[in-house]
Amino acid sequence: MKIYVDTITKELVILNGIEYRYPAYCEIQRQKQGDFLIVKTTNNVSVLDKTLFSDLQDESGTPYASFAALKTALDSYFDATI
Repeated sequence: MKIYVDTITKELVILNGIEYRYPAYCEIQRQKQGDFLIVKTTNNVSVLDKTLFSDLQDESGTPYASFAALKTALDSYFDATI
């Protein structure tokens, strides 16, 4: 499963057989529970269920080395200064 920020459109992209794109400022939040990542809307609609960060890959298919690496890769999406 791939998860990354599109460098052109600044959308959050989740690719798991089907490509889902979420534009910036669309009320999405991330949560960390131990080694798991959860992405939900602020209305509590699940976008990415509880998933181990080690199961996630960047756009090129490279697994994230750590949760910190995944967080850093997605920070620009969650940064309101985009």
